[in-house]
Amino acid sequence: MKRLMILLALVSLIAAACSSAPAAEPATTETFAPMESTTTTTAVETTVAPETSTSSTTSTTQAPVVEPPVVKTIPADGDVVDTYMVEFVGTADTAVEVLVNGEPVDVDAQGTFIVMLPSDIGENEVTVEAIDEDGNTTAVSTTYIFAPEDGWIAAVGDSVMLGSKEELEKRIGPGTVDATVSRQFFDAPRLVRDLLARPVPPQVIIIALGTNGAVQARHFDEVMEIAADVPLMVFVNVHVPTRSWEATSNREIAAGVERYDNAVLVEWFTPTEGRSDLFAADNFHPTQAGRVIYAELVAEAIYPNWEPLDS
Repeated sequence: MKRLMILLALVSLIAAACSSAPAAEPATTETFAPMESTTTTTAVETTVAPETSTSSTTSTTQAPVVEPPVVKTIPADGDVVDTYMVEFVGTADTAVEVLVNGEPVDVDAQGTFIVMLPSDIGENEVTVEAIDEDGNTTAVSTTYIFAPEDGWIAAVGDSVMLGSKEELEKRIGPGTVDATVSRQFFDAPRLVRDLLARPVPPQVIIIALGTNGAVQARHFDEVMEIAADVPLMVFVNVHVPTRSWEATSNREIAAGVERYDNAVLVEWFTPTEGRSDLFAADNFHPTQAGRVIYAELVAEAIYPNWEPLDS
């Protein structure tokens, strides 16, 4: 019983002790920031097909390449010549048609062609075209230079020469023709004397007078006395069938040329006789075709190695 009393006393003591203890601290909730979420992104290679450019390709069939003809010429490109009529020689394939300055020429079995070409003072361009059986064309150009060594040339004349001045100066040089209407042969001595009084006198003098009146021997001789030291005097006879002095003028001009070693004759009358196509309605002033022949006949007399013109 005594033990029971002691036990109860201990229980009461413990209860009293508990009731006097301080209140417990309230529970504290700690809020923690969430851990950073690390997102691992895996790069995925994406292959994008390149833009496809659609182009329309047209298939064309090209004609076979035609090789240019092998053209070797005399004169060659850049050559200088001192002759008016040039022998132009070339070679090309035998199975082609050849044109020189637009005119067809004959090609021999070896492919060689030869053509005589008149020249202008200075540069002269020659074009050779070759055309095969299929119509393929190739062209080769050659430029040669005509530079006469005879010094400058002077020409005096009447209206016939005046009309042919442009064609004549192509062949003897610019600024060389002194021609006017109604001029007669008795004007020739004065004209020649004036030419020879220049600081640099001409080496060749062309006289084309006699259309407007008869030529007299004394005037011819006077001209040649003045021109005794001129290397070459060129006299053009006349074509004027409507005038009574045509025969007289031509006879005196021909006889005068025979008397002097430095004189030559240009035969204008004979190759044009009966050629109405070469003259205007008056039958003595030349048409354009006549002017070309007139100029070439005069030029031909200056350079003795020129070929005669075709009639």
